[in-house]
Amino acid sequence: MPELREVVVCSPLRTPVGRMGGALAPVSALSLAETVLRALLDRTGLDPAAVEGVIGSQGYPTMEAPAFGRVAALNAGFPVTTTGYQLDRRCGSGLQAVINAAMEVQTGASDVLIALGAESMSNAPFIRSRAAAASRPEV
Repeated sequence: MPELREVVVCSPLRTPVGRMGGALAPVSALSLAETVLRALLDRTGLDPAAVEGVIGSQGYPTMEAPAFGRVAALNAGFPVTTTGYQLDRRCGSGLQAVINAAMEVQTGASDVLIALGAESMSNAPFIRSRAAAASRPEV
C-alpha cells in the first residue's frame, strides 16, 4: 500500500457571484476560470511550470472547452506541460475536483494540482427536447 501524503489546500479564490442574465452574463465559464487561474498565480507567486495539472469542473460543459481544465490553464498562461481535464457532477462539480486533486496527491500520483469549478448559467446550453416541442401547437 502506498504511503499517504499530506494534502495542503491553499489560497482558495473565487469570482463574484452573479445572477442569471445579470452583469456577468456575457462572461463565459472559461473566461471566469482563466481569470481565477491568473489571479491565483499573482496572489501566490506559484510557478505555473510547477503545476502538474488543472482539474476543471463545470456543471454544464460545452464544446467551447472540451478539456476545461487544460484549456483554462493554457489560456491563463500555463505551459503546455501542464495537463488538465474536465469533470461534471452538476452542483457537486467543484467539490469533486477538490476531492480528485486530494486523492491524486495523497496517493503520490501528483504533487501540485489546481482544482477549480466554474459555471455561467447564462451561457449554459438550452436544450429543448423533441417531446416538449411536439406537445406544443405550431404557430
